[in-house]
Amino acid sequence: MIRLIVPSVVTLILCNTVAALADDSAAAQSAGQEPAQVRLGEVVVTAQKRSESLQRTPAAITALAGDTLMAAGVTDIRAAQNLVPSVRFQAENASTEIYIRGVGSTLDLPNIEPPTAFNFNGSYVPREGTSVGLFDLAAIEVLPGPQGTLYGRSALGGAVNVTFNRPSQEPGALALLESGNYSLFHVTAAQNLPATERFAMRVAGDYISHDGYQRTGADSKEDYALRLSGLYEPSDDVSVYVWAHGGSKNGRSPNLVRRGYNDGNFDGDPTAFDTSDPWNDIITATEPDAGRQDYDNLVVGAQLDWSFGDATLTYIPSYFYLDWAADYWLENLPAFLSAHYNQFTHELRLAGTAGERWQWLAGLYAYRVTNDGRFIVNGFPLADIDRNRLEGVAAFGEATYAASERLRLTIGGRFSSDNREGAGTTAFGQPYTADQDFDRADWKLGVEFDLNQGSMLYSTIQTGYQPGTYNLFPATSTQDNLVDEATLIAYTAGIKSRFLDERLQINDEAFYYDYRDLLVQSFNLNTALLTTFNAEKVEIYGNQLDLLFQATEDDLLELSIGYLHARNKKFVVPSDIDIGSADRDFAGYSLQYAPDWTASAAYHHDFRLAGGYLRARVETRYESSFWGTFAHNRGTQQESYTKSNAALTYYTDDGRWSVGLWVRNIEDEAVLAATTTGQFGPYADAFIEPPRTYGLRLTFGL
Repeated sequence: MIRLIVPSVVTLILCNTVAALADDSAAAQSAGQEPAQVRLGEVVVTAQKRSESLQRTPAAITALAGDTLMAAGVTDIRAAQNLVPSVRFQAENASTEIYIRGVGSTLDLPNIEPPTAFNFNGSYVPREGTSVGLFDLAAIEVLPGPQGTLYGRSALGGAVNVTFNRPSQEPGALALLESGNYSLFHVTAAQNLPATERFAMRVAGDYISHDGYQRTGADSKEDYALRLSGLYEPSDDVSVYVWAHGGSKNGRSPNLVRRGYNDGNFDGDPTAFDTSDPWNDIITATEPDAGRQDYDNLVVGAQLDWSFGDATLTYIPSYFYLDWAADYWLENLPAFLSAHYNQFTHELRLAGTAGERWQWLAGLYAYRVTNDGRFIVNGFPLADIDRNRLEGVAAFGEATYAASERLRLTIGGRFSSDNREGAGTTAFGQPYTADQDFDRADWKLGVEFDLNQGSMLYSTIQTGYQPGTYNLFPATSTQDNLVDEATLIAYTAGIKSRFLDERLQINDEAFYYDYRDLLVQSFNLNTALLTTFNAEKVEIYGNQLDLLFQATEDDLLELSIGYLHARNKKFVVPSDIDIGSADRDFAGYSLQYAPDWTASAAYHHDFRLAGGYLRARVETRYESSFWGTFAHNRGTQQESYTKSNAALTYYTDDGRWSVGLWVRNIEDEAVLAATTTGQFGPYADAFIEPPRTYGLRLTFGL
C-alpha cells in the first residue's frame, strides 16, 4: 500500500499545486497585477576543478547543498543514496561500495582499488575511509562517467566529491541534536573563530550512537569525529586553506545473514531470509554475537590558491591514515577483516583564461599508497597481504575554446604512470610477490552549443582506466599472478534547459560505455583462493532525466529517472579459476548492483506561519530488481522495491533554529547491500541496509 500511496500523493500534490499556481496567476492578471517572481536559484559546482554554474556544465552532475543534506538527515555517504539517480552507496562493513551507472566494485581487499573516486576537498580517500561520518558540509557532488583526464586512475566510473564548510570572518555557530529509536543520540557542533581580518579558524565535531539494528546487537554505532580548519588570506590574490579530519568508530560490526537458505534445503523462495525479521541474525543460542571493531582515521589536507593576472595556481597536498580491525560473522562463521593505510597525494595545477575565447587548465599529480590487511574466516586465512604499494605520477590538461558566442569546443588529456607491488602469503603459507607497471594516456573531446539563453546542448567522449592488480598466490613458469588493467570509453550527449521564467529545470543525458576487462573476483572452494580475473567486454547504456519544478515560492518538486542497461558481452570464466567443473559463459548477464530502472522523487511544501514556516517533505526511491553477484547466484537477487523518507520541520524566518520530526525507510524494506555466496550450499550471505528509523531533530544557528 505504501508503495502505491507515496508516489500517488506526490503526484496529487503536484497537480493541486500547479492548478493553484494557475489560479493565482490568473487572479493576479485579472486584477492588473504581475504574479510574484519565483525562480530556481543558481547552483555552482566545482566537479570539473573550476567554479561554474551547474546549468553551464556539460555533465550530468548531481549537486547536494549542505543545508539540503542536513534537512535530509544525511550523516554519511550511504544515506545520500535516495537523493542521487542511478547510484548505489551501500555498506560493506567499514567500506562503502560506490556504484555509479553500474560501475563499481565489491573487491574489498588491499590489492584492489575501487573504480569510482571518493574525495574530500579534492583529495582522494581510499575505500575504508568512505564510511566516516559527514557533517558541517558545504556540498556533495556526484560526477558520473569516466573522469580520466581530471581525476586519473581512481575515477573509471565517476567521482563523488565532498567539500567541507570553510572558516569565515563571521563569528557564526551551528549545532544539531537528534534523538530517535534504537537509542539514537546524535550531536553536531561547529564554530567559526575569526582571529584577525585575514585569518579565521573553524572547529566542528560530531558524535553519533545508536543500538544495533540486528537482533544480536550488531550494526551499532558509537562514532566520534573532530575537524579543525584554518583559512589565511594575506591578500586578495592569495589564500591558504588547511584542514584536519579525525574519526574513531567503536560500535559493533554488522553481520551477514542468510538468504535463500530455507533451513538448509536450498529450495523454495530464493529471496527469503531465515525468519520473518530480516535483521534477525541469531542462528543458535551462542552464535553469532556482536563483534567489535576498532577504527581510527586521520585525513590532513590543504589548498593554496595564488591568483596573478588571468591565471590561478593551486596546490593540494594530503595525507591519509587508517587503522581498522573488525570481528564479525558470516552467518555462524566468525570472520576477521583488517586494513591499514598510509597515503600521500599532491596536485599542482594552473588554470586561467587567454583572451576572450580560451579557458584552460594544466597540472601535475603524484601519489603513494601503502596498505596491508588480512581476511580470516573460521580461523582460516583466506587473504594475507603483508604489503601492497601503489604509486604513480601524472600530467594532465584541458582547454575550452569559444568558437562563437554559442559554440564551445573542449579537448583534454592525461598521461599516467602507475606501479603496483605486493607481497604476502597464501592460505597454506606459501609466499608470493608481484610487481607491475601501468602506463596510460586518457583523453577527452567535448562540444557545447547554446540553443538560447536557458538551454544548452552538449556531447562528450572521454576515457578512463583502473590499474590492474595481482592474485594472492605465487606466479609459476606457466602462469603469472597478474591481472590486466580495466578501461572504459564513454559517449554522452545531453541537454540542460530552464523554462517558465526559470521555474522549471529539465536536464537529460544519454550515455554509452564500452567497458573492457572489468575486474571480477570469486572464491574457489577447491583451492581456497580469492581469485581476481577480467570480464573481457561489458556494454552499458542508458539515460538520466533530472527535473526540478519550483511551482510556487512554497512548493518544490524534484524528480530523477534513470534507465541503465549494463550487460556482459564477452565473459567466460575458465573452470580452473572459478566455480564449476566446466567453463562458464556469463554473456548477457547483468552487472551486479545495476538495476535497470531507478526513480527518485522529492517534494516539499512550506506552510507560512507567524515568525516562520512549517516544511512538509517526502522523498521516495524506486529501484527495479538487481543482482548482488556477477554469477547471479541463488539468494543474491534484490527484488524491486520502494523506500521512502518523510520529515515535518518548523524553521524560523531568521534561520536561527528549527525543530522537526523525521522517519526514514517508511516501508521498513530490507534492501541488500554487499552480498556473497553462502558457505554451505547454493544460497547467499548478505549485509542489509537499516530498518525503519524515526526521531526528533533540533538545529540552532548564531
